[in-house]
Amino acid sequence: MRRCPRGPGRSSQAMNIAIGGLIQESNTFSEAVSTLDDFKRYFYRAGDRMALPLQAENELAGFYRAGREQGVNLLPTLFAHAVSSGRIGRRTLEELKGELFAQMARLPPVDGVLFALHGAWAAEDDDDADGEIVAAIRQRVGRDVPIVITLDSHANVTRRMVGHVDALVGYRTFPHTDFAETGYRAAKLLFSIARGEIRPCIRWKKLPMIVPAENQQTYRGPMAELWEQAREGEARGRSIATSLFAVQPWLDVEEMGCSVVAVGTDEAEAEAEVGRLASLMWTKRRQFDVALYTVSQIVDLLTEKGGGEVVVVSDSADSPGAGSPGDSSFVLRELLKLGAERRFRCLLSIVDGPAARAASEAGVGSAVKLLVGHTISASVGSPVEIEGTVLYAGRGTFRFGGGTVSGLEADMGTCAVVAIGRLSLLLMENATFTGDPAMYRCVGLEPAEADLVLVKSANQFRAEYEKLTDRIYILDTPGASTAKLTALPFRRIPRPMYPFDDDFAPGDGSIAVPH
Repeated sequence: MRRCPRGPGRSSQAMNIAIGGLIQESNTFSEAVSTLDDFKRYFYRAGDRMALPLQAENELAGFYRAGREQGVNLLPTLFAHAVSSGRIGRRTLEELKGELFAQMARLPPVDGVLFALHGAWAAEDDDDADGEIVAAIRQRVGRDVPIVITLDSHANVTRRMVGHVDALVGYRTFPHTDFAETGYRAAKLLFSIARGEIRPCIRWKKLPMIVPAENQQTYRGPMAELWEQAREGEARGRSIATSLFAVQPWLDVEEMGCSVVAVGTDEAEAEAEVGRLASLMWTKRRQFDVALYTVSQIVDLLTEKGGGEVVVVSDSADSPGAGSPGDSSFVLRELLKLGAERRFRCLLSIVDGPAARAASEAGVGSAVKLLVGHTISASVGSPVEIEGTVLYAGRGTFRFGGGTVSGLEADMGTCAVVAIGRLSLLLMENATFTGDPAMYRCVGLEPAEADLVLVKSANQFRAEYEKLTDRIYILDTPGASTAKLTALPFRRIPRPMYPFDDDFAPGDGSIAVPH
């Protein structure tokens, strides 16, 4: 393994550390397409603007917190984040890279690079956009400058990523709440490497398994048990930083699978640790299975409960946070078929720019007839014709609490709320993460007062919605981010691969990537 730079290292006061980030998750089954505007709408800071006060508790906030504490000179480049989508277009990726490297070209010589990535970013012509970015950074700074990256815990870790960094640090929570903490931990690790205090090695184990995201909570279930073991290993000195990557499962790429990564100072200890944790993860693979419910079953539950506590249902197969378009009208169609709008207070959302603009132009109080849904995912379903009354018309913006990066502002663009009987449908122009009740509240709807609330999120929504209710159900619906993984048209993943194959054992040994 390549070690930290030779020599005595630098003092904190003398160190120049380049910082930045490019964060987006891809779903290769999704028809959604993002552009540079999607990054600029969500979070985009270049050059000196990165140092402006932050309301968002993202990785960048953690970088700056650690830098202030240790007196390190942080040199900003580009930090851009967008809502998940399909494969990123080459033109957009080149625009982002162009800005990043233009900013890097203005910097003095650096003693290290600290960079935030998602880890499951695929381009239209490259399965590993994150690895492409890291390799390009390495080419620019040379072999002796240490690089530390942060990754989402759903990263698909690749040889190219690991082969060009000195260390990587993943989120430890799902629902994700430790964005800033992860950035802080990665920064402290990089500072220690740059000062010559730590000479790290990376050991890595890739597992031929993908599992549903809906049952990956880190406070209970199999991931909680795995993290308990990982922390115990760190406490015993087996690694400096262990990361568990239960990869996001909607990637049809050649180098696919869950991973365990250990950054340590003793190669034998780190290798033993990733082997131990990977073996444990494999034995728990079936524990990630999730129960799915039809819309009809949910209506029966609502009928039985007869009011009281709100029921939250997730159409995770259409989750924008998992790269789906968020434009499915499947649940709306089923609820209307069952007459739910006459009996229950329901809150639903659909990404549909034309319908949102038409209802908004009609104005509050207007009666409207609209076709809604599947403006992007036309191959998955067809629009539903609705008639209702406009309750809200205007822009839709809100700040996240725990539904994603705390303090980050979401911009849904033009929005309208259309009442169809007792059902309130939020139509939005732009997709956003839907896991925070603030999304509904910003347009005058209160989830706590509803009988049924629809979210389009696999797991992140639990951070806020579990404060309202424990009556939470995952729906059995079609879409690019379905929990029914064997129903998706995987073609390129390596085989054997769980859950498509189960009568095999994963190979022995960890991966040491040469530098």
